[in-house]
Amino acid sequence: MSGEIHVVAIITPASGQEKRVGELLTNLANNVKQNEKDVLKYHLFEQTNGKGTNVFVVEEIYSSQSAYDAHFKTDYFQALGETIRNEGLLGAELDIKTIKPIGGFVSR
Repeated sequence: MSGEIHVVAIITPASGQEKRVGELLTNLANNVKQNEKDVLKYHLFEQTNGKGTNVFVVEEIYSSQSAYDAHFKTDYFQALGETIRNEGLLGAELDIKTIKPIGGFVSR
């Protein structure tokens, strides 16, 4: 576990763009699952209790720094970024946080 990279990404769609952003992020998650064997976890969530625009949260675990770096270089990730920019889909800047586990548990 020492070489693992844990990440939380928070994606805020522009008002009215939740469905489009959700579709794009779901497609990305499917591509990651199919193509990135060194990604140990890539779990997409949508906030359900927000006032106004809901956000999406992606919980990610990469086996190494090189797996994390490679993720951003994939064709499908690059295409997603271009689509998001071209269509003006975000209401706030993408918020990517590198985190580390310090307590709690994963399952019982």
